[in-house]
Amino acid sequence: MTSSAAEYDVVIMGGAFSGASAGMMLKREHPEMRILIVERTVHFDRKVGESTSEVAGCFLTRVLHQGGHLSARQYQKHGLRLWFCKSPNDPVCECTEIGPTYQSRLPTFQLDRELLDEHLLKEACDFGCELLRPATIKTITLSEDTAPHTLEIMPQEGTLRTVTTRWIIDASGKAAVLSKKLGLHRPIGEEHPTSSVWCRFRHVNGLDSFQSRKMHPRLMQGARSLRTTATNHLMGRGWWCWIIPLSDGSVSAGVTWDRRLYDLPAGPSLVARLQAHLVAHPVGRLMFEHAIPDEGDTFYYKNLAYHSERVAGNRWVMVGDAAGFMDPLYSQGLDFCGHTVYAATELVKKNLMGEDTQMITDYLNMAYPRSWRIWFEALYKDKYYYLGDAELMNAAFLLDLATYFIGPVRLVYSDPCYEWTRMPYDGPAGTFFGRFMAFYNRRLARLAEDRVRKGIYGRRNNGHFWAPRQSFSPDTGVMWLLWDGLKAWLKAEITTFIASPATTPAPSMIPEKAVEAA
Repeated sequence: MTSSAAEYDVVIMGGAFSGASAGMMLKREHPEMRILIVERTVHFDRKVGESTSEVAGCFLTRVLHQGGHLSARQYQKHGLRLWFCKSPNDPVCECTEIGPTYQSRLPTFQLDRELLDEHLLKEACDFGCELLRPATIKTITLSEDTAPHTLEIMPQEGTLRTVTTRWIIDASGKAAVLSKKLGLHRPIGEEHPTSSVWCRFRHVNGLDSFQSRKMHPRLMQGARSLRTTATNHLMGRGWWCWIIPLSDGSVSAGVTWDRRLYDLPAGPSLVARLQAHLVAHPVGRLMFEHAIPDEGDTFYYKNLAYHSERVAGNRWVMVGDAAGFMDPLYSQGLDFCGHTVYAATELVKKNLMGEDTQMITDYLNMAYPRSWRIWFEALYKDKYYYLGDAELMNAAFLLDLATYFIGPVRLVYSDPCYEWTRMPYDGPAGTFFGRFMAFYNRRLARLAEDRVRKGIYGRRNNGHFWAPRQSFSPDTGVMWLLWDGLKAWLKAEITTFIASPATTPAPSMIPEKAVEAA
């Protein structure tokens, strides 16, 4: 490696998932690198949602090689299940369910992020990274030439410390330190005005428990897999709830909503409002009516979606949530963490080896905001308008997951060394699929508004179990599921067009705020 007068080769701001992963990946290949990780907290907190998708599962098992930890200390996830109802008083067995019949084929996990982040940070330190924790970065002076960057760091116990470094990796999460410092932070609260509140619960009644199946024998039908180990979503117009089991016996439950369409019930506290919302859904009432929340483990976020206009510059780069975040619906936040961490570490390694890396920097600054925008418009823009209609979400479920497996999942498994350095939906094929997905997403949102006006929104939210004909996998078989999704979409278009206005609107749990907005 080229010589330098800097004290460190790399300073990583943040020691959670992205920061620890970056430190580990750099140090295990180049033990001679001088790497400092600065972590603000004494203990990590828990994040919004703890579920992974297949791309993140690939990163965890095939890039970070954490299969042993994940198998021993975390929960294996078995798919995604969506639950719909027409009213809070519907029988649980009458709620329409969308989800797989059998277990998942590729590794995905229900994560206790506090446990995982601590484990990854320890591994980074075991590889030789230096850790300063707890400590706060007071100032950052970025060099505009070849001189080192300078940071002033205040440990919780000690005196102010000034360090110099050749590279800075910003893994500060939602604090987005460099993005905000450089004026690159771009929230999109008006376009996607979402909020989220969540908590840990104990004594939750699982869907596979003796009590649940005794009360509702028909739960034995339909799915052959365990429902409890899936990520279960309760669905409504303008909102959705996640229910995620964790390895310590607790359950993470939360709600994310679009403030244009919905607000939580009134209550004396956030956790009381959350629990009131959960038990207003038949499945939520079955699981959480007697559950005990951990009120000290309750969090609230507003305006979840944001991104950085640029993610790399003169020997600095952003990774993970420091670069951007969209929405937790499909649990794909760690997907972008994987791509940005891998790309950033390749950039740093090549630059420290003396290579000209300007083309890589230019690519990341072009590709990241473009990929973010394509993914957002394809999956999340105005999606909350049709989340509460089972028929529309069945089409979206098939189309969204089929295109995900055809593209991002298949690519990281088939050509990992190349694809991890690229951003999702890169190139002409990615652009084509992104535009196709954005088109059907717009159409489904429009169909939802038409259904509200005609009083038929959520008309099939009772009495159906819709399962894909086969498990999703990154091969040619997924094309059949894409075809099924296209047929479900076409059917929704036709039935909405020919439907006559209902004399009595279907009570599909549409809040008054949503009806007024429609």
